[in-house]
Amino acid sequence: MRFHPLTIAFRIYQLVKSNFFFAILLFVFNRESEFWLVKYGRYVFLLYILLRLIYIITAWFVEKYEWKDRVFHIHKGIFVKQSSTIPFSRIQNVTRKTTVFHKVFGLTSLTFETAMDGVEDAIHYEVITKKHAQDLIDLVKAKQDSHTSNESQYENELQAQPEEEDSISETDRTIHFTPERKDLWKASFTSLSFLAIIPIGAGLLDYAEPLIEDIDRFEGMFQLLLSSSWLIGILIAFLVIVAVTFGVARTFIRYGKYEISSDDTHIYIDRGVLNESYFAIEKNKIQGLEMEQTFLKRLFGLAEVKLISSAKPNIEDGSLNVNSLYPFLPVEKAYQLIEELLPIYQINSRLERLPRIALWLRLLRPSWFFVIATIVLFFIKPDFLHITWWVWSLILLCIILLNRVLDYIHTRYVVTDDQIQWWHGGLTSRMFITKRKNVVEMSYSQSRLQSHFNVASVSTINRSTPIHVEIIQDIPLGFAMGIIEWYFKRREDVEIENRSR
Repeated sequence: MRFHPLTIAFRIYQLVKSNFFFAILLFVFNRESEFWLVKYGRYVFLLYILLRLIYIITAWFVEKYEWKDRVFHIHKGIFVKQSSTIPFSRIQNVTRKTTVFHKVFGLTSLTFETAMDGVEDAIHYEVITKKHAQDLIDLVKAKQDSHTSNESQYENELQAQPEEEDSISETDRTIHFTPERKDLWKASFTSLSFLAIIPIGAGLLDYAEPLIEDIDRFEGMFQLLLSSSWLIGILIAFLVIVAVTFGVARTFIRYGKYEISSDDTHIYIDRGVLNESYFAIEKNKIQGLEMEQTFLKRLFGLAEVKLISSAKPNIEDGSLNVNSLYPFLPVEKAYQLIEELLPIYQINSRLERLPRIALWLRLLRPSWFFVIATIVLFFIKPDFLHITWWVWSLILLCIILLNRVLDYIHTRYVVTDDQIQWWHGGLTSRMFITKRKNVVEMSYSQSRLQSHFNVASVSTINRSTPIHVEIIQDIPLGFAMGIIEWYFKRREDVEIENRSR
């Protein structure tokens, strides 16, 4: 069957949105320019838009999709035919996003993300009715664990159902987290979203500058404003109010309607006020967990929990980190969420610290970044804030040493029967936890300096996109050897899991 007819309108909308400012630049700001690059650039731009419109309309008639025998079949290509076959079993995550365009027509978009490698490794419905999207989600979820004999009957029933704009039926879920107003206020400041107004304001000023007829008069008024201290104070206060208001509004719009829920098999994340999004991931396909704290988040007692999976997120605009539970969780709530959503992961509070010798090793280890930066400062000799170059070099050295001391303090680790967990990081700290069965590779190494202090580094590799690599440095050599022996028992975990299936 073909994709929804409004896919054509959505792609045209995306085309206009992505080329709007370029069109303004060519046909408004430089409308009277006779420069050859601008003059012929207009013709090239119009030709490009015309070809894209023809391609968008033609592609809709060619692109088709179907499902059969627990497999999606996607057919694309105008001049070169392309066919993709994606089994239900390869689907890792489900992402649904509803932009303002979709809301106008009561539609949504749907993406099934897989762990397959290649260009066509995801199934993306740019425009689809909400009911049909939910039907496809239920189909995939039900048939990943069902027998093939029951699938034909279900498909026939699904195709026979009218595609009405009914409300999406919700499965029995347990709601674990919805942010309160105080959580949103904390998120507004720890995310530094109010600083986003600076590049936005600068960009608007660049676009507005050609429209100002008397630019010299405008610059004179600006100089007059800067010559008065009380006017500067008013201007700063106004800009602060605007920036904070913008940041708070941006945070409330992005995270004001946020919900983390789960059932026996999946974790669900719903969010968004203007642009709504939905994310679902199977619990048994989560390869590990990562909890991160930046310096500001640590001051406010917040953390971000990320789910490590082997799916490749297909978020084109980068506005949504689909693997993040919530970027501004209170630390205690983060621990509680992990225990509720994934009880197989046990968070240990008693972790081993690095030996004292590891601190001296980190302080003695050379920093090539510091060496290169000092050489650059020596040749450039900046006079920023009337501070000589070697003072900036000393400041950089102090920051590097402080970060290494904090990394030594934060680094802790523990290995249990089938799980490994550690914290590490300097100004930002991060916890990583995974099951032994999910670690596809583990190794240890020793540099000459480490061998002198009888310590080693251990690295783990988990399936993810890209590959997730974790390294813990300067742990006792005996403990590192013990971790490798512990990893050799991974075969037992895999055999037990296969028998349970």
